Amino acid sequence: MPHAALLVAALHWDPTIRGFLIIAAGVLLLPGSVYLLLATNTGARLGFILTAAGLSGWMFLLAVIWIVYGIGLKGNAPTWQIKEIVTGDLTGHAATPAVRNFPNGWKLVAPGDSSLAVAQSAADHFLTPAAAPAAGQTNPTPKFPPPFKVPADYVAIGGYSSGGNSYLFRIGSYKVEATIRHHHFFIKHQPHYFVIRVQKALPTVTLAGAPTTLPAPDVTQPIISVVMLRDVGSLRQPNVFIAIASLLVFVVCCWSLHRRDKEIIRRRALAAAPA
Repeated sequence: MPHAALLVAALHWDPTIRGFLIIAAGVLLLPGSVYLLLATNTGARLGFILTAAGLSGWMFLLAVIWIVYGIGLKGNAPTWQIKEIVTGDLTGHAATPAVRNFPNGWKLVAPGDSSLAVAQSAADHFLTPAAAPAAGQTNPTPKFPPPFKVPADYVAIGGYSSGGNSYLFRIGSYKVEATIRHHHFFIKHQPHYFVIRVQKALPTVTLAGAPTTLPAPDVTQPIISVVMLRDVGSLRQPNVFIAIASLLVFVVCCWSLHRRDKEIIRRRALAAAPA
C-alpha cells in the first residue's frame, strides 16, 4: 500500500486540519475501498447497501464492547460537585434539604475506606485555593471562597455518606436490583451526598530528636463541613448512542436486502410460470 502510506504521510503539512484529513482518508481507504469493490461486482446501489450494512453492524458490535468495558469514545467522568461549605452548626445553617437531618440517616465512613479518600481529595480542591494558572490562563472564580490557604492548615475529622443506592426500577417502596458477580446493573440513581468535616489544625512544634507528631484538630475552632453531591457522569452515554444509531442503520439495510431478495424470488417465479 505505497500510495496509502504516502497519503497518510502527506497529512503532516497542516496540523490544524490534520484530524479531519485523517478521518477523511480513513473513510476513503477502508469503507471506500470495500464499496468500490462491491459496486463493481453488484452495482452502485446494492454495493452501497451491503457496505452500509457491514459498516453499521461492525460499529454496533464495537460500540457494545466499548459500553461493556467503558473504553472508546467516553463522556464525562463521575465527579463530586460542591453544594455548600458550612461553618459551625451544619443542620442550622445548611441550605441543602438532604443535610438538614444530619446526622440522622447518615453513615459514618470508616477511615481507610476508598470512597472516603476520593471524597477527601475532592474536598481539598474546595477548601484551598487553586494552583497558580499557567501563562495566558486564568482560574475560574470559585463558587465558595476557600476557608484555608494550604491543606496543612486543617485536619479531617470525619466523613459521612447518604444515599447513592442504584437500582433497575422501583415497585412501590421495593427497589429491584440486579448484580452479576461484582457487576451492578442499574437504571435509576438515588442522589449520593457526602459530607467531609474538617477543623483548623493546631500549630505543630518539632523538638530536636523527638518523633514527628501527626497534626491534631483545634477543638476550640468551629467545624467546617463540605457538602458534596455525586455527579455520576455520562461515561458510556456516547457509546450507547453510537450503538443505537448503528443498530437502526443495520436493521434498515438488512430490511432493504430482504425486500430485494423477495422481489427477485417473485420475479423468478413469474418467469418460470406458464403463460
